[in-house]
Amino acid sequence: MSQSNPNHRMVAAVLLALFGWETAVATVPDRDPQDQSAGFDVSWISNPEKVGDHKEAAHATYIPYASTEAMRQDTTFYSQPWTTPRSSRYLSLNGTWKFRYVAGTPQGPADTDALVAQSCNAEGWDEIRVPLSWEMAGYGGPVYTNVGYPFVYHPPLAQEGHAEADVKDDNATGFYSRTFTLPADWRDQRVFLHFDGLYSAGVVWVNGRYVGYTQSANTDAEFDLSGFLREGENQLSVRVYRWCDGSYIEGQDMWHLSGIHRDVYLYATPRVAVRDHFVQTDGLLSADATSGAMVLQLTVDNRDGLKAKKTIEAVLRDAEGQEVQRRQWVYQSTTTATEALRFDLKDLHPWTAESPYLYTIEVSQRNAKGREEMAFSTKYGFRTIRTEGHHLTINGRRVLFKGVNTQDTHPEYGRAIDVATMLQDVRMMKQANVNTVRTSHYPRQPKMYAMFDAFGLYVMDEADVECHYAGERGGNLSDRKEWRTAYLDRTERMVLRDRNHPSVVFWSLGNESGDGRNLQATYAFATAHGDGRPVHSSPWGSQGTPCSDLNSRMYPTVAEAQDYAHKPAYGYDRPMIFSEYAHAMGQAVGNLQDYWDIIEHPDNDYIIGGCIWDWVDQSVYRPSDLLRGVRTKNGFHNWVAGYDYNPTEFVGDGFQGNFLNNGIITPDRAWTAKLTEVKAVYAPAAFSDWDAATRSFTLRNKLAFSDLSDLYDLSYQLLRDGYVVEQQTLPLPAVPAGESAQIAVPYHSVLDAGAEYVLHLFLRLKAATSWADQGYPVAEGEMILQPRAPLAAHEAHGGRIEADAKRRLYTGTTQEGRPFSLQFDDSGKLVSWTFDGRAVMVKGPDFNSMRDIDNDRSQELQQMPMVSEAETRIVTQGGDEKGYTVTVEGRAANCLYTSRYTLYPDGVVDLQVVFSPTGPTRRLGLGMELAGFDQVAYYGRGPWSNYIDRMTGSYLGRYTTTVDEMIDENVHPQTFGDHQDLRDLILDHANGLRLSVATEGRVAFSLSHYDERQWCDPADQLWRDATHWYDLVRSETVFAHFDAFQRGLGNNSCGGDGCLDPYLCPTSGQLSYTLRFTPTVRQ
Repeated sequence: MSQSNPNHRMVAAVLLALFGWETAVATVPDRDPQDQSAGFDVSWISNPEKVGDHKEAAHATYIPYASTEAMRQDTTFYSQPWTTPRSSRYLSLNGTWKFRYVAGTPQGPADTDALVAQSCNAEGWDEIRVPLSWEMAGYGGPVYTNVGYPFVYHPPLAQEGHAEADVKDDNATGFYSRTFTLPADWRDQRVFLHFDGLYSAGVVWVNGRYVGYTQSANTDAEFDLSGFLREGENQLSVRVYRWCDGSYIEGQDMWHLSGIHRDVYLYATPRVAVRDHFVQTDGLLSADATSGAMVLQLTVDNRDGLKAKKTIEAVLRDAEGQEVQRRQWVYQSTTTATEALRFDLKDLHPWTAESPYLYTIEVSQRNAKGREEMAFSTKYGFRTIRTEGHHLTINGRRVLFKGVNTQDTHPEYGRAIDVATMLQDVRMMKQANVNTVRTSHYPRQPKMYAMFDAFGLYVMDEADVECHYAGERGGNLSDRKEWRTAYLDRTERMVLRDRNHPSVVFWSLGNESGDGRNLQATYAFATAHGDGRPVHSSPWGSQGTPCSDLNSRMYPTVAEAQDYAHKPAYGYDRPMIFSEYAHAMGQAVGNLQDYWDIIEHPDNDYIIGGCIWDWVDQSVYRPSDLLRGVRTKNGFHNWVAGYDYNPTEFVGDGFQGNFLNNGIITPDRAWTAKLTEVKAVYAPAAFSDWDAATRSFTLRNKLAFSDLSDLYDLSYQLLRDGYVVEQQTLPLPAVPAGESAQIAVPYHSVLDAGAEYVLHLFLRLKAATSWADQGYPVAEGEMILQPRAPLAAHEAHGGRIEADAKRRLYTGTTQEGRPFSLQFDDSGKLVSWTFDGRAVMVKGPDFNSMRDIDNDRSQELQQMPMVSEAETRIVTQGGDEKGYTVTVEGRAANCLYTSRYTLYPDGVVDLQVVFSPTGPTRRLGLGMELAGFDQVAYYGRGPWSNYIDRMTGSYLGRYTTTVDEMIDENVHPQTFGDHQDLRDLILDHANGLRLSVATEGRVAFSLSHYDERQWCDPADQLWRDATHWYDLVRSETVFAHFDAFQRGLGNNSCGGDGCLDPYLCPTSGQLSYTLRFTPTVRQ
């Protein structure tokens, strides 16, 4: 019943023997805190073999309580271990600290030893929030790099700021100081100082005495403060270096920010106490994780060599709090010892992301007199994970990983994320049917793994290792012996801390760090100590690696995905995961459905899923404005990107301007059109194959474990021309995981001839969950039962019209007495249109191929000129009192077209257009400037913007909005707001004018108060341009597009497909549509 490949264990054992890494889990040696002879040496920040001094060994996360009763009374933390504990043995040091910022020099940090003297005086220092990136408080400036480093490359020295990154303060130093009062009952306890993370290296003093040193920005660091503390008030001082040698393996694609960015706290334990716990089930459970055994390894720390007797009791409780089993260990020794307690179990509730059932393990400790002196609890879920060749299963079943990459980013706090934001991220992921998180490219805070466990998300836990740029410079740090300690320290601390979390199903050794003996060593450690989880490694480019149990690929094309689905890659018969794909920069996430049509196809034998790059845009508010409380400008968020700090002339491979904004959601965690598409493609079920004869459709369950009928209710709406005429809940039969059912829809409406009927289907949560309310729709689908009829020929009722052919002026009056006029210029362009004395258009229809998005970066697109007008001429004009026609021919780049206007005496205007493309274009359609309409109602696909290759989650219906609300506020301005399959549109002006537009043929439309010529870059270097929404000029007029075809979005901002062939604008043939404009005045 082994859940891991025995060959991997053998490899790990050999590597461990070669490199001798078993000592990695040893405890910290004793020392005399009064001995200051061996203090901090600043050379350590340039010594990759010195990753810490007097730093505690890695261990699983726990919060001690004075007793089991006290632990259970803290009901919030007991059930939600991401909240702040209310324990007498815990003291948070988050909050306001004293702070001083000192710029560095090109030769290294400034001489600052005097600032941590015995009587450190922080009077006159500033105050700063902890946790926080200090740049967000106005110290120094944010630096964004992708491949490059913010400092001059000279490993292991990280001293001089890189000119291309515009770093002026070099390796700056931040000094933190605060006082705290030691609780009176901690006098005889061992007290630990805990940091969840700081950038990038830190030195600690307590009461003026040196305590220790740490580096590795995103792993825990703890120090034993025994002997350093005094009764009452104590002073804690921390010196933080912006960079250290470790920054060379923290070369991730992100803002490079500094300071204490995660929680800081103290906790107290008995002098001899349980220090670590490891829940081991690999190889001990049945394949479906319903029975077997659990081994709980407990380590008692007796570093002082005291003669001690402790009774340790462990209790396993189910989710309802009922006791399952208990075990006991009597420790009696003078040394540190480990004991394995075995629990033989049956009738277990397995943990999966679909049903994240958690047990609680309670551990309590009593002294020799039987008095309880410590207790803690940990959540645990039983699940198996197994790889055999290229197949991977969880609890015996194949699972597809529908994932996202994530970053620690907050628009106000930088790299510091508060609990509310973490919860918002997790809930939105679940609402969008995401089931997997890759912690790119470093471990998260422990509290976030507790959320992943509880809410149900699979996790690829990634070590804080990336040296992309070093590899490009030929300096493969992954194979250099002097860096091995740093690599191992980061992997060990991740594995030993996080291995009790059921959500963690993969270890990842880092990102884009190539291959080498250092990664072989970390692979060996993760395999030996990681409780059977497969190990992932992401080398440079498209290649395999022996240091992985998975094949990994970044940004494959859809064609490559099709290939990967059917055969092994790189010569390794392993499961394939797309560690990064569907680069979501700007207006993006095109052809996501095409990837998943391959991945979810029954013939796919290798691909197990992928993680979109990435979850959230990383822009932050401009720090100088934050200090003044300003977060918006001209109605938009005052967000900044890399180009606001890196001089644009230097923007290049390493310093890529807007390249940090690749999120599915915005920096402030707003829902987006992109997330709507992800939700639809990642949905747990699919609706297909409408059978008109039986009035039924096929419902396919895409889950791995759950029956749809256990989780969801099924309902439908019947829409007639976009209006709901019928709706009800349907009985949902059992639909087991991976199976399908034919479902009848007994609607009673008669389908009227000439009307369009659409069946809209919903799967909704049957009961409320931790992430959504009852009734939340997790999946939707639609079936067109009866297509819309062609636009009927217009017959005017009353009114009159006359023509002044010489002036190309047409005037008339409606039956209601409303005057109207339209005038064309010599070339046939409509230059004036009024109705009842009010302007309808400011600029008439003209060919428009303007379109620029972050994905438009290919050489192919640079051959597609963007134009907003064409050469035109009047071909014919004529008519009588029943109506007049004006026919215009146009010639534009790669397209000929003909427009035929028909002007009726009741003020209605028909515009029939035929496009004849002669080459590649970005869009085939007309643009026009309408008068200042603002209120919008339409029948088409919505409510979020959608494009031809991003409309799986967009459904036909009637939607109301405003022109300003139709903006997709991507951080970087670019073309936005398209809506496919327009049937009709109503625009209302504040002056009472209404313009209705009915369509025939396939029409997509968009509306904006912003002229896109403000951001369209003919050189297709949009990602470089330092443009913000708040810089743009808003017009009262409305820039409208009506397209017969717009090129798909694709995924070309970083690899992937520019645009798939089916979504390219046609280059020959003809496309046509009709627009019927009807101006009226609202009563």
